[in-house]
Amino acid sequence: MKRFHFPDKIEFEDILPANYSDWGNDALLFRVNRGNGKLTTRFGSDKSGKSHSFLLLEDKPLINSYGDELHCPTCAKLLSIGLGRENINNSVIHSIKHSQEVGRDISTIFNNVKPMLSILEDGYYFLTRIEMIPTDGQGNFFWNLTSRKEYYHATVDYLYYKFHHRSVTPKFILPSQSKSCYNEKRVKHYINQIEKGKSMTGLAYYYDGFMSTLLDGHHRATAAYIKNKSIDCLTIIKVSNYGINPQNKPDELYAGGRWYASNLFKKPERIFNYLKKIHDNQNAELKDTEVERILRDCEDVWKLEEVEGSSIDFDSIKSHYPDYLSIALSDLVEDVSDSHINNLLSRYDDEAELKLEMILKKFQRDDPERAFELSKKIIKDMNWKVLFEDAFRCLASFDRTEVEDIFINYLIDTELDKKDVCRKIADEYLNNR
Repeated sequence: MKRFHFPDKIEFEDILPANYSDWGNDALLFRVNRGNGKLTTRFGSDKSGKSHSFLLLEDKPLINSYGDELHCPTCAKLLSIGLGRENINNSVIHSIKHSQEVGRDISTIFNNVKPMLSILEDGYYFLTRIEMIPTDGQGNFFWNLTSRKEYYHATVDYLYYKFHHRSVTPKFILPSQSKSCYNEKRVKHYINQIEKGKSMTGLAYYYDGFMSTLLDGHHRATAAYIKNKSIDCLTIIKVSNYGINPQNKPDELYAGGRWYASNLFKKPERIFNYLKKIHDNQNAELKDTEVERILRDCEDVWKLEEVEGSSIDFDSIKSHYPDYLSIALSDLVEDVSDSHINNLLSRYDDEAELKLEMILKKFQRDDPERAFELSKKIIKDMNWKVLFEDAFRCLASFDRTEVEDIFINYLIDTELDKKDVCRKIADEYLNNR
């Protein structure tokens, strides 16, 4: 009698060493066979023809994206919270609590979370740990996503900035729960753990651009934000595409905003054959009736959210983190010596402007005193007016009499201009002194 071999639902494929990605740790490549597809991304148009994309868990949206920007790789996406994980049977999320331990190697973690990974649809995925920043990529608290549609600049698929092109990398997080789920007692508990030296952990699924969706760990991420720390996320990244060489053979994998050469993997033909097979069979497009149903379900939940409100003033929490530009362009900062900086300050060209901007961002993160001194040099030279706003915001982060004097002199020496952002920064600083 002929016996048929059916592969395991979740199969180990390979290890991608840390030095081949920006993720910070080794990544394990695995294959999902006959996955139940409970966690997936789908897209479609409503009856009026407007585009929508949804990150779905058990057919309920966690994150919604809207508009023509969905088809533009260099455009920021318009996002809102979906139904929120609290409106979904989240037993699959609770099954991975034991993965929230740091220090384990990725192969051990993979074996522990195999049952949970069956919620994915068929395909190839990376599993890795990433030190995520608990903001939206622009310094704002990650849990600020609501039913109100807002542009998230860190959702670009491909960064084009001041004539420079850069790939993206997962580094910031979006919530999968509405902020009504906030529990102050739990956050205080995790703050206490941080103060005792414990690292915060979470589970994330790569979403788009620089952003991943936090599936588990919202209160730990909040505590990390309050203490100006990162959160160590076990992150799932789908292999979403593959490239073809001039000989019409697949030679690259695309995942998490980057391309990876086929020679990095032991069995590339097996990987590409399976990707082609599932690509031909899977249909990610929703019918307009399905899109309309999802939107109606969201509207019903959002109305309750507006009535009940939130139990936390999210805007009252302020922390300092690098933004998505700093992360993407950090490789441009090679020399931070005083002589090199002075040379840049005297050049007045586009390349010098970009490098000064990146050095200032790097200093703000790693060396505040040097950021303070560089900001003073920038605002003394009108040739660098394009960088004044960044320099003024940097200076405003210091509670010093010297800053007060600088801002007073600026207000005296410049003409009143309601469009002058630097005057607004100075006014606000002086009013709060």
